[in-house]
Amino acid sequence: MIDQTFRDLARLDGDRIALRPFGPGDAAALTEAIRAGAEYFPPNFPREPDAERVAWWLNEGVHQPHRFGLALHLAVVDRRDDGLLGTLGLFKVDWSQLTCEVGYGIRPGARGRGHATEALRLASRWALGEAGLHRVELRAAVHNGASVRVAEKAGFLREGVARGAERGPGGSHDMIVFSLVAPDLAKETPERPKLIGIGVGPGDPELVTAKAVRVLNEADVVLVPVMALDEEGRAESVVRAHTAKAERVVFALNDKGGVTGRRAAAWDGAADRVVRAFDEGARTVAFATIGDPNVYSTFTYLAQTVRERRPDAEVETVPGITAMQDLAARSGTVLAEGAEPLALVPLTGGVERFRAALETCDTVVAYKFGSVAEEVLEVLKDSGRLDEAVYGARLGLRGEDIRPAREIDGPVPYLSALIVPGRRTSRGGKL
Repeated sequence: MIDQTFRDLARLDGDRIALRPFGPGDAAALTEAIRAGAEYFPPNFPREPDAERVAWWLNEGVHQPHRFGLALHLAVVDRRDDGLLGTLGLFKVDWSQLTCEVGYGIRPGARGRGHATEALRLASRWALGEAGLHRVELRAAVHNGASVRVAEKAGFLREGVARGAERGPGGSHDMIVFSLVAPDLAKETPERPKLIGIGVGPGDPELVTAKAVRVLNEADVVLVPVMALDEEGRAESVVRAHTAKAERVVFALNDKGGVTGRRAAAWDGAADRVVRAFDEGARTVAFATIGDPNVYSTFTYLAQTVRERRPDAEVETVPGITAMQDLAARSGTVLAEGAEPLALVPLTGGVERFRAALETCDTVVAYKFGSVAEEVLEVLKDSGRLDEAVYGARLGLRGEDIRPAREIDGPVPYLSALIVPGRRTSRGGKL
């Protein structure tokens, strides 16, 4: 027996998207999608931008399977402006077994933002709850990594591979079978909001990991630290090479003297923005930081403040390539061999730790030494290690400066790096 709730569905609202039946008001958006060659609509969707056929489909065609309880094809829309984001369908509905399949498609310009996951979660939980079904099945081509990730993020469990289960370009394709059954819902815990610190490397947009790019595109909100709201930051320039989502938050990046008033206010202001995003429905907020979020990063202080204000929030990090790694690669310098210890020393507090590290470690890397560059050169001379040292600034950016440290003449930028490699006299001598 067909559940009346299935027939009566008018709208499902999520945090950022909604699912609703198609109607005459969608004609313009659908016609535009047909002309663009869209491939994310149900099988019976018109393939030609004929006004009469589109009107019939919106008024009759798309609704007929729904009336008979055989399928339900819905528009995925933006909750803010009802703009069309894609489609989602529940089909092959078997009321004797209380099962169905689910499929979805998101328009290219809206992909990578978590809309598919939210729509899939919303529809499948409604089907297994209010609509009275017991099992929702999803199939994804084995080579479609994006669909596989959506299924897994929406809570579907992988059952196996159906060989040659679907015909398509090039012949039959193997499909991964996923499912969600009603008892699974009882095991679910509420999704916790998540703050993710993402390392975007020293500045070269190509030195960003595939995982970082994916997380940036999937996040609901992406924050980037800047010195002032009217100027682009280094992390922001990298982020914008991969996604248009980048909201500036001011950090006192150049303040000296410990926890200054400006620094504390900046941490509080950024935490306010994260918490407000969570309160407004964002499930994931990403914060981009140059280098790695766990190595001398502004993210550390933001994460600590957010944890204090929202103990329920999860905090994760995505590692990034550090300046010392990039400088080593660009200058052809080996950072460490065999049993050599490697020391990383920030010079914002002076050169004494740097001097001590040169005496006890093979390779020494110095960060942020612009204000003490002259003293650093003197220490290198005193230790007899000036000739091996290599200096780098603005790595991977316009105006990149890489040279032997002995050639430094004049001011050095705050964000600069120095590598003093260990002395090696024979192959494998440090093993």
